Amino acid sequence: MSETRTSIARYVQAFFITDKKLVSRQKWILGLINLSAVVVFWVLSSFLVNSLVEDDSYRKPFFITYINTGCFCFYIIPYLKLENLTIKQFIENLKSDYQQSYTRLRGSDEESSVSGYGSNDDLQAIASERLHVSESGSDKSDDETINTYETVKLSLQFIILWFSANLVTNSSLSYTSVASQTILSSTSSFFTLLIGYLQSIERINQNKIVGILLSFTGVIIVTKIDSSADNPNSNDKSTLMIFYGNALALSGALIYGIYTILLKQRITIKNSRRERELNTHLFFGFVGIFCLVFLWPVLIILHYTGYETFELPPTRTIAWILFINALVTFISDFCWCKAVLLTSPLTVTVGLSMTIPLAMVGDWLLKGFTVNIWYIFGAAIVTIGFWIINKDEEEDFVRDENSL
Repeated sequence: MSETRTSIARYVQAFFITDKKLVSRQKWILGLINLSAVVVFWVLSSFLVNSLVEDDSYRKPFFITYINTGCFCFYIIPYLKLENLTIKQFIENLKSDYQQSYTRLRGSDEESSVSGYGSNDDLQAIASERLHVSESGSDKSDDETINTYETVKLSLQFIILWFSANLVTNSSLSYTSVASQTILSSTSSFFTLLIGYLQSIERINQNKIVGILLSFTGVIIVTKIDSSADNPNSNDKSTLMIFYGNALALSGALIYGIYTILLKQRITIKNSRRERELNTHLFFGFVGIFCLVFLWPVLIILHYTGYETFELPPTRTIAWILFINALVTFISDFCWCKAVLLTSPLTVTVGLSMTIPLAMVGDWLLKGFTVNIWYIFGAAIVTIGFWIINKDEEEDFVRDENSL
């Protein structure tokens, strides 16, 4: 009982502060807990958005995504509190980190420009001396932690990918069901595996291929049923509309796979499988700030071009749905980032396939969709594929952590 309480306490603490004392297997379990939270929250968010856009009660996918992402700016508050910083001190730290990064970049350029002059032995001696000083000094943590400037820069680089993935996903819910959108979003595991392998981040072996093929087979089964002409759950939507919604969901899966691997790549130390520590509060906080600062002109463009007219929520019910959805997204995306950093991009991506059965149950219970035995069979195959890949990834993760 005491061990259970300790585990719960560590999880709650790790949600706010990175716990470096966790061993590799504890990190993996903590990552799976975060992943489970993401599964539940993402399905809930999909149903909330679907209730707004499906019947044209408030079909504003860009504005909804803008509000959800902009709310991430509130992550700055716990960051400043935990770091015991004022806004002025934070700005000073940001300037200091920028100057250090700029100086380090200039230094590397100068070293490369003179590498052809003088004795190579002398250069090697200097490099060896610098390495010795770095390892024995107090700056070792600089190589293991992403500083303030680099984190802010990373947020700026990821805002477009992050916003685009969420935008096309929310847009797809106007034309297809939550279950269909969830099923197609799970195909991001294929993109994650392929891109990760090309970038030398993911390993491919027989077990992973079997797991991916099982998941892919399950996706084909449920997609085939969804697109059939005699599907009783089509809600009088045309085949073209359903195809367009499915295409949007699939493009969201592609973008998701790209930024998942890129995030892992940016925090990984070169020529090593070790990762630098990323402050997720600061990262998401500036994702929200950059969203609010740089993307508001798009709202004006969409309004005057007629693609999405700007309108505040017309009823209190819609306003409450927007607020709850923003809160759910606020928590779930943080848990997603923690899950990626604590496990692996492929495990998180395939693990999100668990949203499929949950979304299907939601469609059956909340919308009265007809239960189909092939849907259940397809969902079961996807689940089996996830557990095969997760088990294999866990063994790789523990082995890599223990070898560091």
